[in-house]
Amino acid sequence: MPSPAQQHAAAIAAIVADGRLHTSAEFTSAGIHPVYLAKALADERVVQYGRGIYFGSWEQATEHVDLAAVSLSYPGGVVCLGSAAQVHNLSNEDPPEIFYAVEKAKIRRKLKVGPSVPVQGVYWKARDLEVGIEVRTIMGVDVRITDPARTVVDLLRYRNRLGDEPGTKALTDYLRDRHGTVRALWKAAQALDCEDQVEPFLRFAEEVVEAIPPPGRSPGV
Repeated sequence: MPSPAQQHAAAIAAIVADGRLHTSAEFTSAGIHPVYLAKALADERVVQYGRGIYFGSWEQATEHVDLAAVSLSYPGGVVCLGSAAQVHNLSNEDPPEIFYAVEKAKIRRKLKVGPSVPVQGVYWKARDLEVGIEVRTIMGVDVRITDPARTVVDLLRYRNRLGDEPGTKALTDYLRDRHGTVRALWKAAQALDCEDQVEPFLRFAEEVVEAIPPPGRSPGV
């Protein structure tokens, strides 16, 4: 008959075999004592990616696992600004922190996931967490991300905080690579009540969009 240690080791292996991210609560609900989870970590049979977040091995890790970890720690929030721009290829920069928006009425403290997952909290009204959102499943976690149009508008309206370059770069890439329409940008701005903040940029976008050749074509072709 297997010993308790062997039984717990088998139970832990079964949980992390699916390649998903798991919380410490999942191990507890499966009857696994923290001592045995700590033993699995020490034996490198489990990886602790963030505070209370685990998966089986680094071979299981996929792109944007950090976004999944934040989303698992703070469900209902939204990956935004520079982090969303990086996902949508609207930026050449990999931000040093994950920009993650949460409802300011519910979470006011600094967001913490762990030293490997630095987070820059952004605090929005509840309604703003539902404007222009798409969902991607990453390592079993539903990750909510601002869509390309919303991401561009956010970067433009946050330019006093982030500078002009991220927003103008995102707008240029959005138009050049046909991520969406100028109308979609206006709709996002209207939904966020920030038309006045971004109007000069969107008027400019309307003027130049027809002159931008499709990807792979040169002007005049």
